[in-house]
Amino acid sequence: MNPKTEAVSAAPNKIRAGILARSSIYRELKAQVEASGAVVVSSVQKVPARELNRLRFSLRDIDSNFMIAKNSISRILCREQGWQDMEKLFEGTCAISPVKGDAAKVCKLLATFQKDHEGFVIQGGILEGQFYSKDQLIALSKLPSREVLLSQLAGLLQGPIRNLAVVLQAPIREAALAFKALAQKREKEGKQEKPAS
Repeated sequence: MNPKTEAVSAAPNKIRAGILARSSIYRELKAQVEASGAVVVSSVQKVPARELNRLRFSLRDIDSNFMIAKNSISRILCREQGWQDMEKLFEGTCAISPVKGDAAKVCKLLATFQKDHEGFVIQGGILEGQFYSKDQLIALSKLPSREVLLSQLAGLLQGPIRNLAVVLQAPIREAALAFKALAQKREKEGKQEKPAS
């Protein structure tokens, strides 16, 4: 067979393999995005792969992921989801973080990573169908975690309940003290009457 013919016949196989690879990446990305409640987009420039892998493992611990995909695939996905505001975020090398768990924890981790790595920048995201800018996501990262907020709420609710219990117990305590004083008084009077007999 002629070498030119072999090169031409091999090219369609490479193209087909590329299309299959991109469609596989798209399906995986789409499945993760649809299963999540939030998505955060980050720009990744000049960050070592080793550091990105550490970030990826840290995000997995809090029910999130970190995927770098072609911008064209990411834009198509955003269009399909109805997230037109997100399409403009995909410039340069970008990563998508689908969030299944607490979005504030993910934002906090990404914001910390951003402080430590110059080429990493949070671009924006979607939380419960609403677009958030990078400034709003940074503000979200500064909020206390969900567990802290719930414990603070429990503490606030505990105070009035404790006060109510004290107020409700006061009449019972006063009645018990009155009965005890009455019993002691009668006992004293009973002891004083016995010697007189």
